[in-house]
Amino acid sequence: MSGLTGKRWYFFMWDENNVDHLMIHNIRPFEAEEVFFNTYIITPNKKKHGPNRFRIDGRTDGGRSLRLIFEDIGFNMARIITGWDI
Repeated sequence: MSGLTGKRWYFFMWDENNVDHLMIHNIRPFEAEEVFFNTYIITPNKKKHGPNRFRIDGRTDGGRSLRLIFEDIGFNMARIITGWDI
């Protein structure tokens, strides 16, 4: 994908809002982070939330398949907004 070729995220921005929102979907922050370190597919987020929002589909270390919506903050940092099982 143009603009994301070779891009990786190693740091994650967590706050009460995104942690609580993930927990509604029974996803713990460490599980969401694991998706970024395993094989994944990234596409632009279909909803209009800005040019730096993406959808990532991947698996946790335990094999759980997740879809996450995140914002690319820059400097290899992502803010995970929401997610669900796929």
